[in-house]
Amino acid sequence: MIRKDADLEKHRSLVEELVEVFQHEGFTVSAADGVRGFLTPQELLNDGYGDQEDKAPDVYAYDAVSKRYVIGEAKTGDHDFENDHALTQYNVFLDQFHRRTGSPSVFYVIVPSGRVAAFQALITHYIHREYWHRIVVVSSSRWDE
Repeated sequence: MIRKDADLEKHRSLVEELVEVFQHEGFTVSAADGVRGFLTPQELLNDGYGDQEDKAPDVYAYDAVSKRYVIGEAKTGDHDFENDHALTQYNVFLDQFHRRTGSPSVFYVIVPSGRVAAFQALITHYIHREYWHRIVVVSSSRWDE
């Protein structure tokens, strides 16, 4: 997805904020896209969803307490909630499991505070209800639109 400069800055800021949320939650962040001091996240296997392409999250972390991976994605709400790329991401990220424990990943999505309701409506429309409990929507404290 090609982003405009203002959208790039907004996205980068949301990724940085999500890293802070993860660290506050006690997760070990191993990769974060465009955030100094972190590796770039690797693509995760797409096992037959949407556009069929593997997808890299914005943030990748581990929760030692629940022994599961935590996948983070930043969405600006500027035409990036409901396109083919995004819809495929949601399914790919919810289809990840810890190799040894079999624990399913948890998927965090940070969006501008004014876009939370729209994003939640989208999730309940496109994502099967059995996955809803593994999705955490984070309302940005830095962006409202």
